Amino acid sequence: MEIRIVVFLFFVSVTVITNTLAIFFAYRAFAGLTTKISDTMSDVSKSKDARDVIHSLQIAAEQAAAATETTKIKIAEFDPILTRAHEAYRRNLVVVDAKLEKAAENINTSAEKMRDVVAKPAFTIASFAAGMARMVQQTKNDE
Repeated sequence: MEIRIVVFLFFVSVTVITNTLAIFFAYRAFAGLTTKISDTMSDVSKSKDARDVIHSLQIAAEQAAAATETTKIKIAEFDPILTRAHEAYRRNLVVVDAKLEKAAENINTSAEKMRDVVAKPAFTIASFAAGMARMVQQTKNDE
């Protein structure tokens, strides 16, 4: 039983030591990182060139935001115009489609009339020729 307690205590102490070392190294890493960031920010705040660059970047960002807002407003104003133009084009296309449909009907009607004008005499002539051919054939067969 005592051996189990000794083994248990050994593993607990190894775990505690490992956790302590992990926390210590994490603290050291974050402390070093914080120091580096503080030194860099101190250098930036002391440097006139860096402040000028940051200031110019701030101005550019403000101008970009203003331009974006202006563009957004202009597009919002332009949307109803596009909608009206779309509706006008749609109505015009409906009118043109109706006119083309009517023209197609007129062309079909005219083509049928022309076919009837041309085909009726041709049919009559073909019928007459067929009748004559039958009569000639019958005459030949009777002989």
